[in-house]
Amino acid sequence: MRGGDATVSATFAYHHKEKQSMRERRRWVPWLFAGPALLVFTAAVVLPVIWSLSYSLFDWSGLGKMEFIGIENYVRMFGDNVFRAAVVNNLVFTLISASVQVVLGLLLAILLLSLRRVRNFVKVVYFIPCVISSVAISQIFRQMLSADPEGIVNAVFGGLGLEQLQGAYLSDPQLTLLLVSLIDAYKFCAIYMVIYLTAFLTIDQDVLDAAAIDGANWWQQYVSIKFPMIKGIILVTIVLLISGTLKAFDVSYILTGGGPGSSSELVATYLYKVMFNSSHFGYGSAIAVFLVVECLVIVAILRRVFRSESEAA
Repeated sequence: MRGGDATVSATFAYHHKEKQSMRERRRWVPWLFAGPALLVFTAAVVLPVIWSLSYSLFDWSGLGKMEFIGIENYVRMFGDNVFRAAVVNNLVFTLISASVQVVLGLLLAILLLSLRRVRNFVKVVYFIPCVISSVAISQIFRQMLSADPEGIVNAVFGGLGLEQLQGAYLSDPQLTLLLVSLIDAYKFCAIYMVIYLTAFLTIDQDVLDAAAIDGANWWQQYVSIKFPMIKGIILVTIVLLISGTLKAFDVSYILTGGGPGSSSELVATYLYKVMFNSSHFGYGSAIAVFLVVECLVIVAILRRVFRSESEAA
């Protein structure tokens, strides 16, 4: 009996050890799959941020000797009038562009839901600006808004007898930031149209049929059922939009170069000019660090706000 008990105990200990070993192996499986992505993210994001942080403590032209100056670049940054204007412009740009993309994306998705036979055709037509380069989109709008030679917008106003509305729109400091924001939103809103359309299509049709039987009209179905059911998707896209527009560069730089003056200057465009036009790599690195911190702080605030709303609901 004692020999049998010893055998049972040994068998139990063996199986327990095997299970524990299997659990330890399974613990590493997610890291094996996530490992390549983590390596790419570290090489493309984490290391450049660390390098920027270290370079921001030096006065360096990109060539020659680096002179350590501590936090002087950060002191200079917050005393720079152009930088402060770029930060304010960037926040206004983010508010306008993100709002337009969310609203327009939802409207286009609702429009596509009402279509049947030509839905895919219309979806492709709306998606074309997303696959066209920013250079092409910017040049198209530059020609459309041109005053000399006369672009299509000024020509239409002239033909309609609305000469008072004609003007050099891209040279007007009161309009450039708004135009840049709207053009950026136009280029990218179709991405969110597809996301929202997909979210709407995943809603169970039985729920909508039951609501229709209860007397809910088209608008009530959207307000009471469809929008609440895709609320999580909308919140995620808002976070993505804000983090993306805070780093916007291409449309503003190509269309206006940040001008006239600094009326449409964004943080990323000013960062590019400081580093590559003026060769102030230390100061540009300080601006890059600020941009990273700004994005992290704003996204963290948004996530906390959205989490509080979800818990309250």
